[in-house]
Amino acid sequence: MNTVTTTSDELWAAVEAFDSEAAEIAIAKLLWDVPLSGAVVGVVLPFLQEVGDRWEAGSLSVAHEHFASDMLRRKLWALSSVPPQHVLDDAAAPSPVVLLACPSGERHDMVLLCVALMLRERGMRVRFLGADTPVPAVISAARASGADAVVLSATRSTAFTAHATTLRRLAQERPLYVAGRGADEQTVAEIGAAALPADPGRAVVHLVGELSRLSGSW
Repeated sequence: MNTVTTTSDELWAAVEAFDSEAAEIAIAKLLWDVPLSGAVVGVVLPFLQEVGDRWEAGSLSVAHEHFASDMLRRKLWALSSVPPQHVLDDAAAPSPVVLLACPSGERHDMVLLCVALMLRERGMRVRFLGADTPVPAVISAARASGADAVVLSATRSTAFTAHATTLRRLAQERPLYVAGRGADEQTVAEIGAAALPADPGRAVVHLVGELSRLSGSW
């Protein structure tokens, strides 16, 4: 049995027993054996999907869903607080700044946090605002941070279209990318953004390629 399968089984056993320590150990062993992006794509994202599927099917209790989500969120936040090695080696080295957020009313930010971690691993300077962020606040943060690109994610198209005029202005200032189920073709066109691939791993590869092309010197 490979590391990915073993970790998934251990995580579910930990969730069923509400065993935080076992979950921490399982994730720590995974990150020891597998690069961050491999851990996120191979274990974390499928685990999140299965949590959602079991919740919708009624086979996962409220308590178990909250425990699983909180456990993963704490671990991902802990990982996001550690500067990547390239920053520790040379804090002044140039690299694109990417600001990520979920618009007002959108509380599902775990997948976006995974994307942020994978972008950091690939050398991006990430500014993560998280869930339920007012669009004017996103714009202010993008300007203040000098963001080279903004990524917004939402599960409902109305999270974007409710701010269509403001988002169109943002897209004229700097590259704006959108993701999630709410980023359908019509919505993307209405706000003047570019859509990222639905798969988070492919979205990261696409975004890194786009920023490398736009920056030229990076």
